[in-house]
Amino acid sequence: MILSPLLLLGALGCGNVSNDIFDDDVDFAAALPEESRQTLSFSDDTTDEAGRGLGERADLVELSVAVAGGVNAYVFAVLGVVDAAIELPPSERTEDTRRWGPHTGECGVDFTLLMSRSAGVYDWSVSGHAAGTEDAVLLYGTHFAGTSVAAGDGRFVWDHSRWNEWCAGTETGLVEVAYDNRDGVDLVVGVNGWTTTSGDVEDWTYAYRRTGSLGDFQYRTVTDLEGDGSEELANVAVRDRWIPGEGGRSDATVTGGAFGEDPWVWSQCWGPTGRLLWQEDSLAITEQVGVAAACAFTDVAGVDRI
Repeated sequence: MILSPLLLLGALGCGNVSNDIFDDDVDFAAALPEESRQTLSFSDDTTDEAGRGLGERADLVELSVAVAGGVNAYVFAVLGVVDAAIELPPSERTEDTRRWGPHTGECGVDFTLLMSRSAGVYDWSVSGHAAGTEDAVLLYGTHFAGTSVAAGDGRFVWDHSRWNEWCAGTETGLVEVAYDNRDGVDLVVGVNGWTTTSGDVEDWTYAYRRTGSLGDFQYRTVTDLEGDGSEELANVAVRDRWIPGEGGRSDATVTGGAFGEDPWVWSQCWGPTGRLLWQEDSLAITEQVGVAAACAFTDVAGVDRI
């Protein structure tokens, strides 16, 4: 008697070899971070090069675009490792687990991605080692499936200190992302204990939400607001709200630096391409521009999530 390949594998004790277990690869992959669900897209239209010729782009739009780009850089580092790990099919499968790797990735690091599933909850981790180092966890997370696997919520943590130990970098710290994709994109990104090349240790938090009809981005940062290289840095809390395709409003509360402890509130409204439509501030420092009626949002809104 000649056994078919599938029957032969079953007879040899190779476990579940039905098509279902291979089809489930898609669900496991959907529980991992993915660009469209875990990155910030700050008012897409504001980055439209063609629109910049319509007028001056709002200063707070410029600041928020730069900040969003910096946050995404952390997340893209995570996505790069995950994407590289699952580029090839899983190396091991059971009904409720997957293993990818080991694969050799950037900096010559050997990565392995492990996943387990129980009642719609997916736990995963990426471990690895560089030449001459012990195996260690670089990245881990938990995902709770929603109406579909991808439309769920969860969190993941990236150990940037470990990454730079392997890749001869200098910056250290942890990046933690909590996300909810059950209704649009909702992210809270924390950067904790970040040691910069200058030796400073800093913490940052960013909150972002986008549904089909509304965007909301909040953050706190320390910056040279005057742009003159001054060592007197200001504490800036910014909230951006926008309606895709229509425009938005940015409200900034500034303390410290040249502004002391009395808060300075600076508001700007902008059109679909980020062009400044209206500007006002509480200390009459900036030039009054436009009329408030041009704003997509007429009320001042402060940072309230972080």
